[in-house]
Amino acid sequence: MSNITLTNISKRYTADHPPAVDNVSMEIEDGAFMCVLGPSGCGKSTILRMIAGLEHLSDGEIAVDCKPLDNVSKGIFIPPEKRHIGLVFQSYALWPHMTVSRNIEFGLKLKGMSKEERLERVAKMIIMLKIEGLEDRYPAQLSGGQQQRVALARTLAMNPGILLLDEPLSNLDAALRLSMRAELTRLHQEFGTTIVFVTHDQWEAMTLATKIAVMSKGELQQLGTPDDIYERPANRFVAEFIGNPPINMIPANTSAAQTFLQAIGYQDTPPIGAQLGLRPEGIDLRRDTSLSSVLATVTDILPTGGAWIIELNVESNETGSDGYHLVHTTQTPPHWKQGEAVYVHVAPHAVHLFSAEGDRLSLEAQPEVRVSSSNSELASPTFVQTKLEDTP
Repeated sequence: MSNITLTNISKRYTADHPPAVDNVSMEIEDGAFMCVLGPSGCGKSTILRMIAGLEHLSDGEIAVDCKPLDNVSKGIFIPPEKRHIGLVFQSYALWPHMTVSRNIEFGLKLKGMSKEERLERVAKMIIMLKIEGLEDRYPAQLSGGQQQRVALARTLAMNPGILLLDEPLSNLDAALRLSMRAELTRLHQEFGTTIVFVTHDQWEAMTLATKIAVMSKGELQQLGTPDDIYERPANRFVAEFIGNPPINMIPANTSAAQTFLQAIGYQDTPPIGAQLGLRPEGIDLRRDTSLSSVLATVTDILPTGGAWIIELNVESNETGSDGYHLVHTTQTPPHWKQGEAVYVHVAPHAVHLFSAEGDRLSLEAQPEVRVSSSNSELASPTFVQTKLEDTP
């Protein structure tokens, strides 16, 4: 069992600057493949280093299987070498003067394992990581992908209960990254190890993770499955960070936004400053009009290999507005031409509404029963717009 619990953890380097990690809580289940995702400087690597014991908490607690590894209030700190946690750095950190076999064997030797057991474990890792024939090479003689496999083999040879990966694929080319994602998935299924994987690449997170923790400015924005994160983003940051091309955003009080909202049955007036989000793949272009469509002009068609990005300018009835830019994606070869007029339809599942503060808003009107203070009789129900709680 390797269940990791983070309870209100924070990390402050100086009192004059905002915390690198600010009051983050999450539970990483035994055997999970958790991706901590976010832009540079959001605190994701700091979380990984605190789990490993390379950084001390400023507040909160980190526990594995209910046993505290770091608890500020209780003065508990278990050093890294006693945590039974494996860590693969972005730079791989292989010993340059040691062969592949000796690099993999190094930790086992420090652990006091017998030579016979060490050689058996090394041979097993070499086969599992598919690096046969490289045993006597030095790191300088290996490609980036081979070095990455050796670093994984060295860590997995120690049989850690938890494996921490700090952007291990960022130094690889696109083709090798794709193959190594498949390799990591295979290794996770084979070993069943709890993995915490830090990345800024949303596609790595979406394709590898069983759970994703989205971070921004040291704060946890949303924790959920890849489907949860994409289909029900907790706030505007998550909606805009996840998705390529990014989600379209237009003011919710415009005539175009009102048309899309009414098409999915939303009859209320959006709050002041609200923004409507439209996923590019949820947009459908047609030549026929309807009450649920909006007129637009095709401004550009961009092939991406297997898919097309169509850029649109939506007509606007608002005074002083030149319209609104939308992006549509399709895997069907488009039959539109640049400058052609089309009608934009949007699938209900692709529509999201966010407040001026960036919080997700419900697209369903909720009845609110109000009680008269004078006669305690139920007043006529009215409908109010409620804010969804952040996905846990």
